Amino acid sequence: MEQKKIIIAGLGSAGFAALLTIKRINPKAHVVVIDPKDKDIVHPCGLPYALEGKVNEQDLQQDIFLSRMNVEKVKGIVHSVDAEKKEIAIQYDDKTITLQFDTIILCTGYKPQLPPIAGIEHYIHKGVYTLSSIDDLKRIKNDIQGKGRAIVIGAGAIGLEVACGLKAHGLTVTVIEAKEVLPQAVDSDMAQLVALYCANQNIEIITHSPVTAIEKRDSEFSIRTPEKEYTADIVIVATGFAANCEWAVNSSFETGKWGVVVNEHLEIKPSIYAAGDCIQNWSVIDNKPFAVKLATSAYKQGIVAAEHAMGLNSAYKGTAGTFVTKVGELEIAATGFSTQVAQERGFSVIAGKISATVKPEYFPENERLTFKVLCDTKGKLLGAQAIGNGAAARINIISLAIEHGLTIDDILPFEMAYCPAVSEVNDILFKACEFAKRRIK
Repeated sequence: MEQKKIIIAGLGSAGFAALLTIKRINPKAHVVVIDPKDKDIVHPCGLPYALEGKVNEQDLQQDIFLSRMNVEKVKGIVHSVDAEKKEIAIQYDDKTITLQFDTIILCTGYKPQLPPIAGIEHYIHKGVYTLSSIDDLKRIKNDIQGKGRAIVIGAGAIGLEVACGLKAHGLTVTVIEAKEVLPQAVDSDMAQLVALYCANQNIEIITHSPVTAIEKRDSEFSIRTPEKEYTADIVIVATGFAANCEWAVNSSFETGKWGVVVNEHLEIKPSIYAAGDCIQNWSVIDNKPFAVKLATSAYKQGIVAAEHAMGLNSAYKGTAGTFVTKVGELEIAATGFSTQVAQERGFSVIAGKISATVKPEYFPENERLTFKVLCDTKGKLLGAQAIGNGAAARINIISLAIEHGLTIDDILPFEMAYCPAVSEVNDILFKACEFAKRRIK
């Protein structure tokens, strides 16, 4: 019997997970990878830290020797998919080629999202940059030489990470954000803690001030907001990402606000799957579309798509939106909904919050952690946010609880590891949950 041809379009987190899953299930599977990169794998989440000098730029790219896995690689990007003919059109170097497939998993990722700022497109790669590729990193590192002032547009995780990277090169850095620090991810009171930390690192944060125009005057940029005009030598735009799914439009596949629409098996149509940042994700809490694009979600989706494509009855439940970032030396993590997002989605929100030392008061070298948990009026967990050392470890517990639909009452009996050199016997996580429970009527 002739082996079926499985095409994986895009070798990011979702595509890589799909490839490993297929080869785990059937090492002899006939797999073709379509990807435009020179190297097989690029680690975009490490780009801000390479800018900061914490990791080596060269280590963010690697070849995984696809030929040794009996995997064919075709360079190019997806233009369209013909579901009836089971044919994919690929563009590369102004040429279009077509390939037949039996099954295809589209993992085409994201593209930087530019805000509606007058003049911005004119200056891209000419003093105004995004940071989503190795080429972007090289341009920025080259352009900051001899520069003194930088403005970062966007105070999300990447914007703050980039700000620290620029600061490490000795630039004066200002971050301008249309909403709040880490918008959608954390509540205002938690965002203020992050802004205070950045201010203590001599990074100025301007919030609730959308940039309306960018203009170059002589050798410097003028960045205008409704309230004020700022000047800088270099501008980095970090305002999020959009699904890279033009192929879905070209193929007349259904798309939503945040990407191509798939079912719980990550199918667009029979034998046609999509996974990762190109799809419209949904929340595991309420099963409604959720504007979350994370490598961890993409990886899990790649597994589900590949398993279902290989005949297993796998399904994706949705995402809790769990993330962590490290801004300078500050660890920030969150999962689920913020208060604002939960309220917008129809939930009545109850919060429990504590800021305290992680270890017993008598223990030396102690650090503070602020932890906030959110639930509805019946105690169902909706989200959590944490700032400080150990933030991610505790957020991961709430993430697991959210994915399994647990309540505050389900969490409180948990037993966690304890040692005074690590934590309190009654951990901060439980104290926050206790506070929330007291507020439930």
